Amino acid sequence: MNVLGIFLFIMCIIAPWGLEQLVYSRYVGNPDAVQHRKTAKVVRGYGVAYTWDAAHFLVLVAAGFRFIGSQQPLSIWEWIGYLLFPLGVAIRIWALRELGVYYDAQVSVQPQHAVITSGPYHIMRHPLHFGTTTQILGLAFLAPIWLGLPAALSAIVLTLYIDRFEDLVLLREIGPTYERYYVRTWDIVDMVVRKRPPTLTPAANQTSEEK
Repeated sequence: MNVLGIFLFIMCIIAPWGLEQLVYSRYVGNPDAVQHRKTAKVVRGYGVAYTWDAAHFLVLVAAGFRFIGSQQPLSIWEWIGYLLFPLGVAIRIWALRELGVYYDAQVSVQPQHAVITSGPYHIMRHPLHFGTTTQILGLAFLAPIWLGLPAALSAIVLTLYIDRFEDLVLLREIGPTYERYYVRTWDIVDMVVRKRPPTLTPAANQTSEEK
């Protein structure tokens, strides 16, 4: 039995992931959060985001096999992945704490929608998505290439798509408040594609108080 592998997998993969799920459940089940979601206008359901869940689960299981089923020491690339995973967990926990009752897994716009600008949101748009992708990339380094590569690519492509979609929705629905936020922050999309100037439609002339 690979006792060290079991210990490392539990302490640095399962334990951080479990902590994130605990924080996640706290905000999802919060009565105030539930009430906020009831009054929100849903623009797009969870839908394609299940791809994140599938990729995350598959590489998580693969990482378990790598730690527990192999006696070989981790390579440099596997150590990089090993460190990326808890980094992604930390980013998501930080972002969840800042969002609080405003968290919604769907793309939605709430009445008097607030633009969160504290914590990671001060410099980064969509840090929750960035944290999820960082986790999947980290675990992908620990998975066989035939599994890790498709999982990593699907996570990156999905993040690029959803982040761009949410930016366009919030620019349209919130208007100048989100436009100012968009201009001064960065996102994974900006790292891959040249940052486009925000374009507002006439319907986006309403404003919202920043939180």
